[in-house]
Amino acid sequence: MTDTQIGSFIRDCVVFEDDTEDGLDFDTFYGLYISWCVLGRKIPIPDSAFKTALELEGHKPVKENGRRIYPGMTMVGPAARDYVVNSVPMWSETATDIPVSEIRQQAVASIA
Repeated sequence: MTDTQIGSFIRDCVVFEDDTEDGLDFDTFYGLYISWCVLGRKIPIPDSAFKTALELEGHKPVKENGRRIYPGMTMVGPAARDYVVNSVPMWSETATDIPVSEIRQQAVASIA
């Protein structure tokens, strides 16, 4: 069987939990994929092709509150950390009681 880029991405970045209704929404899933591509110096496919590739790998979303959710999926690994760190809004320390460095540390620790 030939390995696909999406198959490698899923093995590297996603764990499945059958006993949860939580999952990844499409935008987060695609953002995670982009982080994985950047870290691995791969050329990402467009989001529409990504959706099709996920379906070909047997992953179909369910609609939940108007969003496409891939149930049971949780992101892990270096690409997940990269995605979270780069997705945290850049607040100034005057806008919150918590220092920005602590917010980043908490975000990274939550997926480590």
